[in-house]
Amino acid sequence: MKVITHKQMKLATEHLAELLKRDGAQTLTVQEWLDAAQPQPGQFPSSLPALEILGLLGFGDEVVQPGTSS
Repeated sequence: MKVITHKQMKLATEHLAELLKRDGAQTLTVQEWLDAAQPQPGQFPSSLPALEILGLLGFGDEVVQPGTSS
């Protein structure tokens, strides 16, 4: 089992935010994004793979605001 550091999670979230910005998205949690993308995966061509990975890693409650870096 691999441990994900806070810094790695922050970098992943920032990267996802940039991908969501490309897809013209708004602020939601990772799980809300996955739920929105399920019926129309083509609407999220840049961000869907990253959303799926973060969801699988258990970060569904993580809020992501497109195009922001903290």
